[in-house]
Parts: sequence; structure tokens; C-alpha cells
Amino acid sequence: MATRSATGTKTNTPLIETPQSISVVTQDQIRDTGARTVGEALAYTAGVQTQPYGFDPRYDQFLIRGFAANQYGNYRDGLRQGNGSFAYFRNEPYGAERIEVMRGPSSVLYGANEAGGMVNYVSKMPLEKRLNEVGLDIGNFDRYQGRFDFSGPTLDNDKLLYRFTGLVRDSGTQIPGTWDDRVFFAPSFTARLSEDTTLTVLAEYERSKTSMWPYYLRNPLTGVVTNIRLGDPAFDALTQWQASIGYRLEHRFNEALAIRQHVRLGHVSFEGNMVDALSLSPDGRTLNRYAATFRERLNTFNVDNQIEARLATGPIKHTVLAGVDYFRQGTTLDYYAGLAPSLDLTNPVYGGSAPTMPLGLMSANSQTLGQVGLYAQDQMALGGWRLTIGGRQDFAALSNRNDLTGLMSDSEPSKFTGRAGLLYLFESGLAPYVNYATSFLPQTGTTAPQRGETPFAPTTGESLEAGIKYQPLGWNSYFTATWFNLTKDNVLTIDPAFPTFSVQTGQIRSRGAELEAVLSLAEGLKGIASYSYTDATVTRSNGLDLGKVPIGVPLQQAAIFLDYTWQGGPLAGFGVGAGARWIGQTWADDINTIRNPAVAAFDAGVHYDYRGMRLALNARNLSDERVPICNGGTCAFTQGRTVLGSATARW
Repeated sequence: MATRSATGTKTNTPLIETPQSISVVTQDQIRDTGARTVGEALAYTAGVQTQPYGFDPRYDQFLIRGFAANQYGNYRDGLRQGNGSFAYFRNEPYGAERIEVMRGPSSVLYGANEAGGMVNYVSKMPLEKRLNEVGLDIGNFDRYQGRFDFSGPTLDNDKLLYRFTGLVRDSGTQIPGTWDDRVFFAPSFTARLSEDTTLTVLAEYERSKTSMWPYYLRNPLTGVVTNIRLGDPAFDALTQWQASIGYRLEHRFNEALAIRQHVRLGHVSFEGNMVDALSLSPDGRTLNRYAATFRERLNTFNVDNQIEARLATGPIKHTVLAGVDYFRQGTTLDYYAGLAPSLDLTNPVYGGSAPTMPLGLMSANSQTLGQVGLYAQDQMALGGWRLTIGGRQDFAALSNRNDLTGLMSDSEPSKFTGRAGLLYLFESGLAPYVNYATSFLPQTGTTAPQRGETPFAPTTGESLEAGIKYQPLGWNSYFTATWFNLTKDNVLTIDPAFPTFSVQTGQIRSRGAELEAVLSLAEGLKGIASYSYTDATVTRSNGLDLGKVPIGVPLQQAAIFLDYTWQGGPLAGFGVGAGARWIGQTWADDINTIRNPAVAAFDAGVHYDYRGMRLALNARNLSDERVPICNGGTCAFTQGRTVLGSATARW
């Protein structure tokens, strides 16, 4: 159980004293549940729906309180990772110390962001104590994986620490003829330049290969999702490599004053080849198809400068944080397309779907985004009272260029966002709180020419949250109950006068409740449980989606996982775990005429620890139930049964 987090405040604040809903997925939880992806690691977290559109090995997709957070809400070590149209920084859970989720608006500290929340992937850091770990994993779908994690002082010099984490994987997936291959290396070192100054350098290299188009044909007459793949292993492939390097520098002048600077430079190169449906021939059995290739490059730069002061004004203690950060990303995307061989739906044959003609360049676009933010926050403590107030001013510059025509569009959105939270911490460990926060997110595009082609303003989010946190004295447990009412404005909707364009008069409201428990019931017995109720509705729109539920958002979901390890006797070190996950029905289209079924899955695992050796066997979705999930015009199946055996040695 984690007790502290820096995500909610950018200061080292206990979770029980942070007046906003935050969950921490620890390294132990990732290991015990057998999570192989960030999405699987978050599957037991309240308010988070992972892989909402079925099995998609390309990205770590997640909704938080009904809003997609895998684009702007994808953070690593407190810095946004950035994204293009297809190029996303992917996160390897073996390289994570923990994964933190902050629900609700987070713009006051992090700038442009979705209203639902963010996920912060926290990297493994160099350790003072020596660590040596190697492991081997073998699973179904021909999954073979080797991994290592080494850390400690360099040449017995406790002023220079290192860590080197890595993983190599060769694997298939439940989609025949596709891959889940990865090479991942993450070296880092920490130098104690003086008693008051610390520098940590973090680097990463990752190369992966998987399916670009994991979708299946939905029968247009019956609405049934078939087992006929739209893609073809002869052409379907997504290859990506990414790299980043950065540092964290901290200097403490004294116990009350410190400055920090976090910097990261990142790059992603992406190429995706796909085959998809074009039209159905009049005979009703021949599917005409096209082939496409996407090539995208993403470059990012982050810097976050902070100053933190701890002081007092009379009986009130303050932790004051002020900072200025800068984020810049540039993307280039080239799109090629051409015809592909048709597919006989009565006798589909795969393996020969290379394009029938050279792919032609259909579009080429470049985009740059620059954002400067100035923020300040004051955490005040008086007795059991905790008051957190913060504000931020952002200045952004967004530029889009059509590289084929030379046409450009520019906008310079700016926005002030804020947060205020009040909490009272009782001696019993009970802490009720209330929180108000706002967010903003720049929008690309313009209004109709008849309206002056005015650049779209940022969407804005406004949230009111109230809850109770409870950390009982003497227990290694933590409970939260939260109610929230969240509204997103300036959402794009159809222009009633010029229907091929959009105006910003739409609104989406999400309100509900979340329960989460991270608990230790007895010696050796631990677990996590969550329940989420999310009532998401389009409350303003010029289209037919008015009053409807956004695609993929369930009204209810719940999960529980328990793990017990014998502490003594002949079974000492042996443990078993079991879990269940349930996600309610969702809608597959904007106007709520096609419904996706509910999804239930059961997980289990056994493990044995003896003298630094750990043997484990984990299975997820034991019943192998694969439920079809559609998102507009695309359909995929949920993740089927996965079995993973592992052997890990640590010394």
C-alpha cells in the first residue's frame, strides 16, 4: 500500500492529506495480478476503464470518469509524454516503480489536459541498496520474455548510484499472425553532487512490433461481429521505436527551501501498414478493400522548474510551490493509400493482401504545439485542517501545416485554471474533503469560412468533488469514497447553418461515485477492491447525440483481487490470488442504437517464494470469454485468456 504521492501536488504529500481522488498501483500489485501492460495494471482501479474498445495491442487506452486520457493524460515522472495521431509513447510496466492515477482536472499543475484525469507512470530509480534481479516469462500465444533489473552503488561509491532495467520479448497475440514483440532498456544513475544537491539522469530505449489493424467485420445486416478479420498478416504491421533522455536536479538550500528542475527530450518513429474495408459488392459476399501506410515522427521537449518553500505564518504551516514549465512537440504525418485484394466473405483467405498498386501519397501534415505555464500552490495546515489553493496561467501556440498545399492555420489559446481543496484529518484516520478544479485543452481546427474560419477555443472542464478518505490507525489499509460532478464545455458539435463544419456549443457532463479499498485483512492477506458509477451524458449538442451516453462509457463497473501468502509452516512462502472484473454495458455509437455487452473476467494466480527465488503462474480471463466491442465503425474482441509462467531470481 502506497501512503504518499507527488502527482496530486508535485510535493511529497501523504495521500490521506491530498484533497483530490488519487490511486497508486504499486509494483507489488503489478506483479501479483500478473499485469503485462499498463492497461492491465490499472484494471482494478476505481474510475478507470482500460481497453474500452476491445483488445488493442497498439496503445494503452483508458477512460477516466468517462473521458479519454491516453493522449493528453499520459505522463511519465510528472512530465507529459506527448502524442501524435498514431505515434504514442508506450510504457513498459516492468520499468515502473508505480503507476499513479489522479482523477478530475489536473491543469492547475500540468497545463493542457483532459477533464477526467491523468495517469503518471513513475520510473524505477537508482537504489542505495544493491539489487540484482533476472527473470524469465513464458506464456500462451508463444510468449517468451527475458528481463533484468540491476541497481546499487557504483564501485561501492554511495555518492554515485545506478540502475539498469531491461526486457526482451518475442510473442504472438490472440489475433493470428500478429506480434507483441518488444525490446526495452532503461539505464539511469543518481549523482550526489553534495549533501544538498542531487542529479538523476534517466534514459530509455524501446522498440516494439504489433498489429496495426486489430479489427473484425461486423455483419451490416445482422449486426453480429464475425470472426472475419479486416486486416491481413501479409501486410498488417505496426513498428515503432522510441527513445528519451532527461534529468531531475534538486538542490536544498536548507530544510525549508528547495529548487528542482525536471527535463526530458523524447522521440518516436512510427510506421503502420493496414488493410481495411472499402465497400461491399452487390453480390453481398465480396468485400472490396484498400491498403494504407502511416508514417509519423514525434519529437518532444519538457522542462519544469520548481521552487518549494516550507514556512509558517503564526499557527498556519505552509508548503508553497511555484513553477514555470514549458512543453513543445512537433509531429509530421504522411498517409499513403491504394487498392488491396478483395476478400471473399464466404471463404476468406489471408496471406496475399499486399497492395495491388503502389501506394500513393494522399496527405502530409505537420503540427507544432508549444505551451508555457506559470503556476503557484499553497498547502496550508492548521491543526487537522488542510487547505490547498493553486492557480496557473497557460500560453499555448498551435500550428498546423498541410505539407502538400502549403496551407497553414495557427492559434494561440491561453487559459487560467485553478483548484481549491479543503480537508480535515481526524486523529482516527478519517479525512473528509471537498475539491473544486478546472481544466482546459486546446482544440485544432476552425469554424466555417462563412464564420471567418476562427480557430477553435480550448475545451474547458469544471469539477466539484467531495469524498472521505480513511486510513485506520494500526492497519495497512486505505479506503476512499468519492462523489463527483464534472462538466466539459466548448465541445465540438454540428454547425446548424453549415453542417459540414462544427461549432463549439456542445457540452458533456459526467457525474457519479467511486469506492476503492487497498487493504490488509490479516497477516499475509492483502487485496484491492473498487466500484465505479459514472453517469456520462451529452447535455448540449446540435446533433442526434443530445442526451445520449458517449461511446464506450459504462454506467457501472467493479473489481476485486485478493492474495494470500502462508507465513509459516510447511507452506511458508506459498501464495494464491484470485480476482474478478466486471464492466457494464456500453454504447457503440453516438446515438445509442448499438449496445456492447457487459464484460466479466476472472483472474487467478499462484506463487512461491524461497530464498530469493520466486516462481509464479498467473492467468487472466480464465473462462476465455471474448466479447465483441464496437466503437463507431470498428469492432474488436476483448482480451481472451492469457497464461503466464515466470521464474525470478533476486539477490
